[in-house]
Parts: sequence; C-alpha cells; structure tokens
Amino acid sequence: MKAKQILSILTILTICLSTKAQEKVHCIYEDCGFEPGQTVYLFGDQVQLREAPTTNSKVLKTLSIGSPLVIQEKHENSWPYKGVDHPFYRVTYKGVAGYVLGGLISLEKKVINDVVHLFGRSKTGDEDYLLIRSLKNDGSFIEKSTRLANGQFYLSALGNKGLPNIEGILFIDYLTEACGVEGGGIYLFQQEGALHQVARLSQTSDAGVYYYWEEFIFPEDQYGVPGKIRYKKEIGENFNEAAEWEKMSKETKILVWNNLNLELAQR
Repeated sequence: MKAKQILSILTILTICLSTKAQEKVHCIYEDCGFEPGQTVYLFGDQVQLREAPTTNSKVLKTLSIGSPLVIQEKHENSWPYKGVDHPFYRVTYKGVAGYVLGGLISLEKKVINDVVHLFGRSKTGDEDYLLIRSLKNDGSFIEKSTRLANGQFYLSALGNKGLPNIEGILFIDYLTEACGVEGGGIYLFQQEGALHQVARLSQTSDAGVYYYWEEFIFPEDQYGVPGKIRYKKEIGENFNEAAEWEKMSKETKILVWNNLNLELAQR
C-alpha cells in the first residue's frame, strides 16, 4: 500500500476515532449511568422519593426539580419513562435514603449566565430526543426537545465565544468512536435566559473513501472573525487511489446571529 494512501486512511481514522475532553459521555448503554458517590440533580419535578424501588412503595419525600441527590447504588428494578427503560437508583437527600427512577435524574447540570439547565432523554419509535429543562426564578421551567442523530454525546457550555448579544452557547457534541457514525452536533445559543436552537452540523467519514465535514469557527477561535461566525463545509471522495482520482469541494460563508436567527453577514 502506498505511503500516501496509508497517510490518508490514518488521517481519516484519526478524525473518526477522536474524542473530546469533556468529563462525561451520555449514551443509551448501562455503563453511561450514574456512579455511587456522584452528586446529581432531579430532572423531574414533584418527584417522589420512595422507600423501595417500585412505583407503589411508600413515599418518603416529594422533591422539586433541581434538588441535589447523592447516588448510592443502582438497583436491578426498572420502569419506562418517556419511552426509555430506566433503572431505579438508591439515593440520599439531606440524609434521607430512598429510591428514585433514573429517568427523573438529570443527565448533567449546566449553568449559563446563572440559568440552570437540566437534561433528560425520550424516545419515540426509533428516534432519540434530548430534553432540556431551563429553570426560572419562580421554580418553574421551560422545556425544549431536540432530536439526536447520535445516541452518544457530550454536553458542553462554551461561554459566548466572542459573539455579541448572547449569554452563552450550549453544544450537544456527538461522540464518534467509529467511522460512519454521525459526528458534529447541535448548537443552542442562550439569549435573555432562553435557549434557541441555532444549527445542526454533521461530521462523518468512511476511512479512505469519503468524508463530509461541517464546522463553526467563532470569534475567539483561530481564524475567527470578530463578532461573526465562519461556517466551513468540506466534502471529499477518493475514487481510485492508484490513479490519484480524488474529488473535493469546499464551502465557506460568514454568518451573524440577528433577531434569533442565523443570517448571512452584510457589508
């Protein structure tokens, strides 16, 4: 195999197998659950802390959304919630031990400009969704739902990355452990305390044959444009390595966030 071909394949494999440096990956598998000793927060509201891991056992306390819990252990009993089967967890709340269904516990807690965001999952048919509940000062919340193209992902709060008029960015960052798996992710911008879905970017590749790559470059990034977003898309195909028959296309544009929409920048 030619050195050029080896290098090309290794480069694409690096893209396929690279992972980000965030702390926790969320997924549909058991090993992505909660760990003993972990502090978690309730995704559900008016959640019943129960004496046993069943839906009809004695209620010890009723807890509000965002309440902190400490995981003690996962139980083998499970129950469906929003289309997903979840195990019960033994937890403690202010010294009181009891059981809570895993689907009522937030995957993670992110705070953007003092606004707390909590996360859950739902499933409709073959479609996976991420649920986002943003807490308000009066104890109520606003819920958003977004379809997931990949069931494994990180949740990243990125700050505003130098963009004006937004308080921060939430990035649903897909984990790609193998070629052919959908990468990229979903960007949401927070403005006046509310999250707004901005874009879905795709990054996929088939080693040595094909790749499709979209990305945002923000003002604080290398090659960023002050106050604006640089969008880049590149598509490449390798038809015949021996004949060096390759095809590549690129697209770039400068965008601005205006009136809750992404628009082309104007001179």
